[in-house]
Amino acid sequence: MLLEDNTRGAAHLNQPMFINRRSFVFVIVLLIGFSALLDIFVALKMSGTTDEGKHLRYGAHILHLRPDRSLGGYYDSQMPISALNAAPQVITLSLDRHHLRLPFAAALSSFRVSRFPTILATLALTLMVCWWAYDLYGAGPALAACLLCMLSPNLIAHGTLATTDMYHALGVAASLFFFRRFLLEPTLRHALLSGLTLGLAQITKPFALSLYVVVCFAIVFAILRRSRHPSLTPRRLLAFAAIAAASFVAVINIAYSFDRTFMPLESYSFQSGPFIQFKETPFLRQLPIPLPYPFLQGLDMMKYREETGDGMGNVYCLGNLGDSHSLSFSGFKSYYVVAWFYKEPIALQLLFVFGLTWIWKHRSLDDFVFGEGLLLAAAAVLLFWLSFSRAQFGIRTLLPALAIEIVIAAAAFSDFSSMSRTKKAILATLVLWLAGSVASYYPQMIPYMNEWVRDRRLSYKILADSNLDWGQDSDVVEEFLKKNPDVILNPPEPVAGRILVSANRLTGVDRWYPSSVYLARQYRPMAQVGYAHFLFVVPAEDLPSLKAEPAPPHDY
Repeated sequence: MLLEDNTRGAAHLNQPMFINRRSFVFVIVLLIGFSALLDIFVALKMSGTTDEGKHLRYGAHILHLRPDRSLGGYYDSQMPISALNAAPQVITLSLDRHHLRLPFAAALSSFRVSRFPTILATLALTLMVCWWAYDLYGAGPALAACLLCMLSPNLIAHGTLATTDMYHALGVAASLFFFRRFLLEPTLRHALLSGLTLGLAQITKPFALSLYVVVCFAIVFAILRRSRHPSLTPRRLLAFAAIAAASFVAVINIAYSFDRTFMPLESYSFQSGPFIQFKETPFLRQLPIPLPYPFLQGLDMMKYREETGDGMGNVYCLGNLGDSHSLSFSGFKSYYVVAWFYKEPIALQLLFVFGLTWIWKHRSLDDFVFGEGLLLAAAAVLLFWLSFSRAQFGIRTLLPALAIEIVIAAAAFSDFSSMSRTKKAILATLVLWLAGSVASYYPQMIPYMNEWVRDRRLSYKILADSNLDWGQDSDVVEEFLKKNPDVILNPPEPVAGRILVSANRLTGVDRWYPSSVYLARQYRPMAQVGYAHFLFVVPAEDLPSLKAEPAPPHDY
């Protein structure tokens, strides 16, 4: 039985793949099942991270129909999708209030259970990446894409947390997939699906707004090459734009409980410079905004936080520390390129290059723009946006681009059955390398760095913050300290003996506590604990000189 791809514009030109449909589905289900087991084990082993609590609290506010971002905290970048993660704990509290103590109530209250909705989103992303690869390249590359997703350390790491990064990746992949379907076949059904998924992506991460930029460029390209795409008439494109706009407004209003929708712009209380100027524009002041107050409120709070550095740790990259409170610091332009270079497996990077090479050789301009071009444009816009921002939080914000990387990498497996033995061996070796590299860290996936970091005890010289130290190893550290009571954890000032220091204290990222950068300058760590804590031995005779050093500045 032949498994064929009949999607217009497919890279393999609709050539059938000789694979049994039942076997294909069976392998996909097997890979998804194994991926679920890997992710669940990581979620159960990992300690609570720095940001999860805040996402869960805002998710609970959403479920209680109180989306205002200033109620009970400062929720600038948290999003309504976190209601999925908060639901188990909210259900537990509701049961307690009604004196209904069911056997599973205690389990539901665990923060680790709150991670399970994100795991389901991770599995959905794997299926979506597989679907993308199947549409573009066929069944063989689709299986490869599924396998690569399962082995991606960054997708595992941030696809097992009660945060919004994985939902963002899923929203980008899904919305671009259905938008492509509309471009290839501009029916009402595809327009509705595309508009809805674009709208749903907006409740996952503020960065999802960049999707509309990509959509606009694709529509302009379609208009300029209308002779090659006669079905994309101006009337259909206008209808799609109306549907997308209506879906955006509807989804945002429902997600934020219609909180103060149609409130005049002059009644908003903004903090950041651009939003204050926007509010003071004369002909806009009386304009009723058809969006809920917390939507613009969140964008404004994020911009204000970026401007002032309020609540942000310092930014660290390749041994350089950027002061987030200093207006002269504009971020490291190479930050995310460095993060990709060191935190994405080398094997996956090579497969991405091989995939790009295959696309260059086999794609026409129109097929490229309506296929991989959409994905690469979305990744490029996101990378550009993040690279020129002062708020640089780690590779987790690049998760959509990492999912796109896997789709492109899957192209390297096109026509696998007809390849030479040498090419097959190279691809197989890269997949095995990827699996071995990830296994060497598993289940500690957040601090994963590839083989360019030869000594993992020096990984703090590359990156810190959520790339390495996000609080995920606190249980491991606690167990280590019980077995080693002489070890001093994060001393506020120089002391002699065995000292265990977190990467964020060691690099100065954690500006709310005394820095331990003097250790990094003068000593080499003897060991790692949980990959994000480093063990130093300070001789007693060195103590006077260490205390004589001027203490680095920090905020309390």
